[in-house]
Amino acid sequence: MGQISREKIISLLAREEKKFAADRPKSKQMFERAKNCYVGGTPMSWMRIWMGGFPVFVEKAEGATLWDVDGNKYVDLCLGDTGALCGHAHPEVTAALSEQFGKGITHMLPTEDSLWVGEELTRRFGLPYWQILMTASDANRMALKAAREVTGRKLILAFNFSYHGSVDETLCVSLMGNMMHIPGAMGPIVANPASTTRVVEFNDVAALEKALEPRDIACVITEPVMTNVGIIYPDPGYHEALRAITERTGTLLLIDETHCICGGPAGMTGEWGLKPDILVLGKPVAGGFPAAVLGFNEAIASKLASRIPWHMFFGFGGTLSGNAAAVAGIKASLTHALTRENFDRMIPLAQQMENGIAELIKEFELGWYVARIGCRVEFRFLPDPPRKGSDTLNDAPYNSVDIFNDGLSGPLEKLIHVYCANRGILLTPVHEMALVGPATTIEDIKLYLAALRELIAEIA
Repeated sequence: MGQISREKIISLLAREEKKFAADRPKSKQMFERAKNCYVGGTPMSWMRIWMGGFPVFVEKAEGATLWDVDGNKYVDLCLGDTGALCGHAHPEVTAALSEQFGKGITHMLPTEDSLWVGEELTRRFGLPYWQILMTASDANRMALKAAREVTGRKLILAFNFSYHGSVDETLCVSLMGNMMHIPGAMGPIVANPASTTRVVEFNDVAALEKALEPRDIACVITEPVMTNVGIIYPDPGYHEALRAITERTGTLLLIDETHCICGGPAGMTGEWGLKPDILVLGKPVAGGFPAAVLGFNEAIASKLASRIPWHMFFGFGGTLSGNAAAVAGIKASLTHALTRENFDRMIPLAQQMENGIAELIKEFELGWYVARIGCRVEFRFLPDPPRKGSDTLNDAPYNSVDIFNDGLSGPLEKLIHVYCANRGILLTPVHEMALVGPATTIEDIKLYLAALRELIAEIA
């Protein structure tokens, strides 16, 4: 990477940001106007993390294509950071939601669709009992509450630099042997995160065993493949060891499939035959309509079902959880979008994307790697894929010194995003992640690879 000039990157970034603003005057104007009524100028403040100095305002989106209010057209490889993995405005999902809207969005009562959904979730993921919530963050919070209730234990275990939504217990890291809240995290619920959480590195079986041996941890929460700081695959035999140690120590195992659903119709749980006690899936499960599912094994479900229903209400879900529209969206998504047929088409396209990026890395002798989970592809500025979360701290010489407040985005990362946007391609804003959806085409992938080649040729 020595042949890449930081000064050249800064210069190109200034050029591309100037073009970005010039081509999107309406979005820029709307963003300035929105600052008067929204915190940070967007309906959710984190929408400000997009490249170019302001987010584009969307006119419409369909399939794998998005149009902004200035008339710019994009190949959407972000797909709502997996929320729109089914594709924007998927016709069957949209039709199912529209039909249910006409019959009532929420009634605080079940519908017939909920029977099909529960039975399909059991068939697909293997866990016998389910609950439907609004987001994966909600589901993970509720899952950890249930784990504490069932085991009588207080602590949970998370992996260093993992992410499971806005769940306080998981928003902590271990740096240089010190346990701390993620720097910049807002309003932690406890002063000392060690009072709720133990953190170990992914793929470290010895550390995992040592952490669980006191038998005071209620639940291990993990993704099958880590995704928050780049794709980190488990070592061979790691999941088998994780399951064996949790069972021996009486610790529950929660698998969060919210990002790894890109691996197949039952996520990596289905692809690898994993056997969690609890499973969470959010984002795309209802085609982007707010919904998440939470699965339990027989023992957990039995204990929860024995509670007085009204008492279950306290701290578990909300009035809109399990609403009729969400259930209709889940049924349509599982029937028509998150299917084996679609994944059998999407994954080979993602393999072509992965191969194309690998060829660019080799051709230009870049010290980068590319990795893939199913239809999710991303590259990072390291020579080898990391084995644990803290390995990714070396993903710099182009990152800012303040890795947390800048979202692991240095000038090169910012340049890649704005450069691609100016050539009609949207990447997930926080890293170089691209998703292949049901409507993505080989032409879309070729356009992305061509933009990367053009950029690398300019900087290398």
